[in-house]
Amino acid sequence: MARTTKQLSGGAKDKFLRAVAHAATGVPAAAADRIGDLLAEHVTEVRVRREAWESLSKGDAAGRGRPSGSPDADAPPAFDPFQFSAVSVFTRHGHAALADRLAALGSVERLRQLAEAQHLVIDGSIDQPSALCAAIVAATERRIAERRAAAG
Repeated sequence: MARTTKQLSGGAKDKFLRAVAHAATGVPAAAADRIGDLLAEHVTEVRVRREAWESLSKGDAAGRGRPSGSPDADAPPAFDPFQFSAVSVFTRHGHAALADRLAALGSVERLRQLAEAQHLVIDGSIDQPSALCAAIVAATERRIAERRAAAG
């Protein structure tokens, strides 16, 4: 018997909820961004119809519910704090590779979003991109060490 639903959590759940918010016809892009962010923040897991997941995960114009000629079609895509996993990059490629990936993000706002979304605890008073990159790398290293200690 084929499954008709899909369980989502973590980054996949966040991506899906943001896509659902953007699929609403007549909702301005800024409002859809905010709604998607709020849903991602407050919903821990969700079960969705498989066809809805497949439609929205493809990112096609029909799945997003917005005509391609709309003013929102020219807007740059929203920043995805899960475009890479800090823990995975650090584990597979090391300290320098993670620092390079973080530096490529550029803005303090994006770095903070990534740290918050990936549950990396950093000092909120840091306001320089290079210092924030270093803090995220250190937080990632701590998180890996905590995982290893917990695993025993």
